[in-house]
Amino acid sequence: MAKKKITYASIVPLIGGENLGIHQALDGQLPEYVLSYTPFQHNDKHYISYLRDQKKWKGDYVFLDEKPDYKAKHVNAVNAVCPCAGLSSLSHQSSSDSAINKWMYESAEYVLKNIKPDVFWGENAPRLSTEKGRPVADKLYQIGRENGYSMTLYYTESRLHGLSQKRPRTFYFLMKGDKAPILNRFFREPEPIEAILEQPAIPNDPMDVLINDDDPMDCGFLQYCMAMEGTKTLKQFYKKINQSTVVVRSAIDEYSKRNPEEVIKWMVENKVQDKYIRRAQGIKGKLDQGLGYWAHGNTVLKGVIPAFVSMIPFCAINAQKGRFLTVREALRIMKMPDDFMLANENPLADVNHICQNVPVTTAADMAAEVNRMIRGEIELADSTFIRQSNKNGEINYLEEAPKATIESFL
Repeated sequence: MAKKKITYASIVPLIGGENLGIHQALDGQLPEYVLSYTPFQHNDKHYISYLRDQKKWKGDYVFLDEKPDYKAKHVNAVNAVCPCAGLSSLSHQSSSDSAINKWMYESAEYVLKNIKPDVFWGENAPRLSTEKGRPVADKLYQIGRENGYSMTLYYTESRLHGLSQKRPRTFYFLMKGDKAPILNRFFREPEPIEAILEQPAIPNDPMDVLINDDDPMDCGFLQYCMAMEGTKTLKQFYKKINQSTVVVRSAIDEYSKRNPEEVIKWMVENKVQDKYIRRAQGIKGKLDQGLGYWAHGNTVLKGVIPAFVSMIPFCAINAQKGRFLTVREALRIMKMPDDFMLANENPLADVNHICQNVPVTTAADMAAEVNRMIRGEIELADSTFIRQSNKNGEINYLEEAPKATIESFL
C-alpha cells in the first residue's frame, strides 16, 4: 500500500539548503507555498529563483508583513530557517533577549495558530540547546503548548551526517500532542573536503568564478610554513599537513614555537609583501603584552573543517588547484545541487548567503525524521519538552531537569 503523500510549506527559507534537503527526503517534492517577511527577500531570492527557473514551480511566495490575512492552507509540515545571529557565538548581537530572536517567535505563532501542521520545525545556533539559549527555547515551548504542541531540541553536527564540516547546530521540532519526539541518531563517516574540491568545473557555469582572485602563494605566512616543511608547491604542503591549517596560527604557534621575531626575520630576508610583515609585527606586539592575537586568515583545506562561515569562503585555499575557492565549490561544500545558482548578476556580492544556510545532507536527515513523526513511526518521550544530543545520545527532560550545560553538547 502506497504511503500517503506528505505536504509541506516553508517560512523564511533564506538561501534554501534546508528546503533542498526536504526535496531530497521527499524524492523531489516541492513546497505547497513559501511564506516570509520582506526583510528576508534578498536572502530568499536564490531559492525562489531556483524553484521558478529550474523546477518551474507555480506556488505562492508571500510576505506576511505585506499580506497578514493570507489564507495559508493546511499542510503536514512547515519548516523555517530564521536568522541565528541572536544566539550565534560569532555575532556581537548574540543574547537570549536579542531582537533577532523575534523571528523564531513570530513564525511559530503564525504557523501554529493559522496552519496547524502536524510538525513545525526549524534550525538555529547550537546555543539554543544550552542554558544560554534556554529563555529562547522556553518561549518557543510556551508558544507550542498554547497551541497543543510538544517540543524537542536536537543538537547535532554536520560531520555526523557525512559532511566535511563540523558545523554544530540545533534543530527544534514542535509536534502536535503531549509527547515530544525522540529522533534517531546519525553517525556517518564525514567526506573529506578535498573530495569536493577535486570535482571538475561545469562548462559555462556562471558560478565558476573565484571568490578571491589573489594568488594564495603571495601570503607570507603560507610561504613561511611551506619553507619550514621544505615544500615548494601547495600540493606538496597539503600532503605534509594532517588537517585544515590556518597558516597564521601554524606559523606563529607551531613552526616558530610562538616566536614571531623568527617569522618576521624570515619574511624580511625573503622579501614577502609588507602587509604580512606588518601583521607579524602586530602579533609580536600582542604576545609581548601577554595578550592573544587574531589568528584567522588564509586556510589550506583538508579533511573536516570547523564550519563554512564568516571569512572562510574568502580565505579558504584549494590546494589541489593552487587557488582560492570558486562560488560553485562553496555551494558544493554546502551540498547545494549543481543546477543551483546565486540569483544575482554579481554572485560575489551574495557569497555570505551560502554560509547562512543548512547543509542539504543534514537537512535531508532531519526531514526524514519529520516524515517519521507525521506517519506515527517515531519514538515518543513521556514529556512535552526534551533536549536531545546526536553527539553523545544524552536526553534531558526539561520539564523536570533543565540543567545541561554548553559543555555537554560542544
